[in-house]
Amino acid sequence: MRKVRAAGIIALIIIAILIGSLLAYTDEWPPVSVVASESMTHSSSWTPGTMNVGDIVFVKKVTQVPGPVITYVVGRDTGYKSYGEYGNVILYHSTSGLIIIHRAMFYLYWNSSTPEVQGYHNQSWMKVTDQYVLIEHAGYNGRNLTVPISSFKGEDGFITTGDFNLATSAEYDAALHAYIAADQNVGITLFPVNSSAIIGIAFGDIPWFGLIKLNLLRLENQWPQYNEVGRYSYDYLGLTLTAIVVLILFPYEKVGKNMSENRKKAKK
Repeated sequence: MRKVRAAGIIALIIIAILIGSLLAYTDEWPPVSVVASESMTHSSSWTPGTMNVGDIVFVKKVTQVPGPVITYVVGRDTGYKSYGEYGNVILYHSTSGLIIIHRAMFYLYWNSSTPEVQGYHNQSWMKVTDQYVLIEHAGYNGRNLTVPISSFKGEDGFITTGDFNLATSAEYDAALHAYIAADQNVGITLFPVNSSAIIGIAFGDIPWFGLIKLNLLRLENQWPQYNEVGRYSYDYLGLTLTAIVVLILFPYEKVGKNMSENRKKAKK
């Protein structure tokens, strides 16, 4: 019994240290968020290395923009990726008050009435005009993305989009052979994401376990996207929970005692 208590105390100390370290790094409370919809998914099945419904993601606080955020444009130039695509995924408050978890495509700012994009240097796959920004072969399925920007004059901030939203958008600009999918163009939020709206950068994740919270919300009719969970996610969650229970209830002391007795018998 003493050994069990000692092990429990040690486990609590380790957990406290881990939580403290996480809070110190993220500078955000709570330091995690749960992905509730398919807007960032890359497949109808749970896919490692990407963002899936039910994932618990860690959040690193950001107070200034562009700050430490690496956008798709900068990431494509440098090769930096997160969650299966170039650039960082950020969390921000939309104009309606919702917390959105989408990819920062580029940082837009204005030099008088002239739009500027951080990291733009006449790349062959990109075009910036005073009416729109065009990014060719963007997203995991290689679609062209066009972002009308004339209505954002004087508004600095990140232009964001969901990976899945770009891959499935039906709003097509035939003249540019590109799709419209940025949050700021499709009604998810009204303006580029500035310092007052940004929460932080998503990093790392714990898969599946967020489904527990989401299904509790579903009981209160607060999770309308419940049918967007990737295939096999519940299977993996069930297997993981079963493994944890087995590890907790496994009779380590009894097995160890039997093994010790067997060794003694073998020596006789």
